[in-house]
Amino acid sequence: MPYKRNPMRSERISALARYVIVNSTNADITASTQWFERTLDDSANRRLVLAESFLAVDGILNLYINITSGLVVNEKIILKRVREELPFMATENILMECVKKVAIDKSYTKG
Repeated sequence: MPYKRNPMRSERISALARYVIVNSTNADITASTQWFERTLDDSANRRLVLAESFLAVDGILNLYINITSGLVVNEKIILKRVREELPFMATENILMECVKKVAIDKSYTKG
């Protein structure tokens, strides 16, 4: 998308974040198969997962600093965009309330 600043770096952050999230399930999978038995693959798994996760998060933070350095926030543009989208955001809330009301009304008519 042309309006993004450093889209490749942002995508790299997303990929590393997914890696860290999936890496966190590694301990759960190991625990589910071993039921707290002390084996070597548990400790090897822990040594790998913790180190790789810390390195990935460090990479994420470095990329984040690089992307956001010199960030300029134009409040007038943000306000304009919010005002343009506000009617559509409010429409969802109105529709949900209408659905709730119809469900309540139908339950009274059946009883």
